[in-house]
Amino acid sequence: MPQSPEVVYPPPVGVPPPPPPAPPDDEGLRRVSPQQVLLAAGAVAVVVAGAASLSLTGWVFTTALALGTAAASLWCGVRRLRASEETLAVATVVLAVVGDRAGSDPTSAVVLAVLSAVFWLLGRLGRRALTWPVAAWLSAQLAVLTALSGADLGALPQVSAVLGTAIAGTLVTLRARRPVAPVALATTALWWVTGVATGTHLVWTTTATSTAAPAAALLVGAAAGLVALRLRPALRPLLGPRPLVPVLAGAVTGAAVAGVLQSTGPAGVPAAGYLGLVSAALVAALASPRPHSVVRPAGLALACTATALSVVQLLADGRWSAVALLLVAASLPAVLVAARQPADRPGALPVAVGCLAGAALLAEADGNLGPGRAGPLLLLLAVTALAAASLERHHRDEGPLAVSAVVVGVVAVAHVGRTGDPLALAAALAVLGTALVGYAARTGRRPARAGGCAGLVAAVWLAVGDAGVQVPEAYSLPLAAVLLLYSGRRLATAPSWSAWGPALAAGYGPSVFLALVEPELLRVLLVVVAATATTTAATGWAVRAPFLVGAGSLVVVGVGRLLAVLPPPGLVVFGVAGAALLAVGASYESRRRRARVAIASLADMR
Repeated sequence: MPQSPEVVYPPPVGVPPPPPPAPPDDEGLRRVSPQQVLLAAGAVAVVVAGAASLSLTGWVFTTALALGTAAASLWCGVRRLRASEETLAVATVVLAVVGDRAGSDPTSAVVLAVLSAVFWLLGRLGRRALTWPVAAWLSAQLAVLTALSGADLGALPQVSAVLGTAIAGTLVTLRARRPVAPVALATTALWWVTGVATGTHLVWTTTATSTAAPAAALLVGAAAGLVALRLRPALRPLLGPRPLVPVLAGAVTGAAVAGVLQSTGPAGVPAAGYLGLVSAALVAALASPRPHSVVRPAGLALACTATALSVVQLLADGRWSAVALLLVAASLPAVLVAARQPADRPGALPVAVGCLAGAALLAEADGNLGPGRAGPLLLLLAVTALAAASLERHHRDEGPLAVSAVVVGVVAVAHVGRTGDPLALAAALAVLGTALVGYAARTGRRPARAGGCAGLVAAVWLAVGDAGVQVPEAYSLPLAAVLLLYSGRRLATAPSWSAWGPALAAGYGPSVFLALVEPELLRVLLVVVAATATTTAATGWAVRAPFLVGAGSLVVVGVGRLLAVLPPPGLVVFGVAGAALLAVGASYESRRRRARVAIASLADMR
């Protein structure tokens, strides 16, 4: 007996344990029994004998051997000799196939079909052997392949044969025993993919309804068989993610139905789209929203595929009005889905908005709407969608709906800009900017507020530029006002320099600079008045940034203008401003001493 290695127990601290002993050299042979060797050698010998006899006796001896091994396999099955039963069954299958391939090609398909039936019958007799059902299904596939060799796969008979084999394979997969089902599924997949590809091509390329209808029926049958595979729990892990099978089946069905309708003539193309919309409405109203539901994803995939193919073909034919009507109709099922299925709202609502926007653009392109009419309609749609998004704040569907509204609004502004009218473009920007600011005020979305403020500034600048105004304050003061609007509630809560600073810089910077370099009395007077008002108001509000900016602007302008001789009105204005500030300062000090509650220093101001 082999000596076991000596192990020190307990093992020393810090020393790894010794490795396990190496397996003996003949351990692999222990897994092979003499019975398996004998059975394999015997089966090989029988097959070799049968193959060698073909040149002498033809298929007679091989057939006799196959019948003998089949009978022996059934007898072993009765005796519960499982390994012998499977080995003899495999030998039978190989002998039968070898004998068939020695025959002539025209009869090989028929012989393989007969063999498939025989193997199926043997499988019914010997129910425990797995070889018989696998051999029956493989022989049937070989029979079809042999019959199709050299034929045109695009013709209806060949397409029907391929799709029929795929449907038969799904039935075999559903009915086969658990160990056989994966084999049947793997071999059926190739037939299914090939049949769907060739069948769809035939349906969409033929103009004869008598040819398209049978192919479409077989495509629908193949799709139904694919969905039926999910009814067997053991196959679900092999079919991929849960929505894959119903979505794929629905897409194939939608393509088949749309192909048949387009073969009927020009009226069939939009009919396919409306059929898809009706299907979507029925699914939204009747299908179960449960995650394990198969009808709902399959129905929606069918509806989307049929409608999308109809739209593409109508666009290719230049039938813009028909596409516009179809898109308007498509928005109704989308709204219905959003109303009945809250989980689908993030996708359904943007689809509805996009359909209506596309319908407006296509109607104008086809002449049903006057030139430039689509822009205002798109702008109205964008404002409505933003209002709806503001009502859905903090829900899952708010973001997608708002994004779709912004996209439609940008398209509307661009469409209005194509007319070349600056005032119309300014009005569109103002409307979109106001809508974005209102949406941001309700939902707190700072990107929307920034976009809205930018739109308002651009609108004012366009209007001012179109009016021919050359005064710089006509551009700087609207910018300052919009920056205050962007800060919003932060004017009362945030640090004053971050909330007030950008607007004060935009409002006072250009005016103070021009008051120093240009001897224009009106600008100087207005700057002094505005700075005085700002400083006085900031004192009451206890806000640091406008207080310092107003006082600083007044000082800078005053010192700067000392270099020039001021006329009497200027002296009066400066005197009044100084007296007002002195009075405010004295009043402020008096209130501090009386109440003891006012702000003690500049550092305490916000």
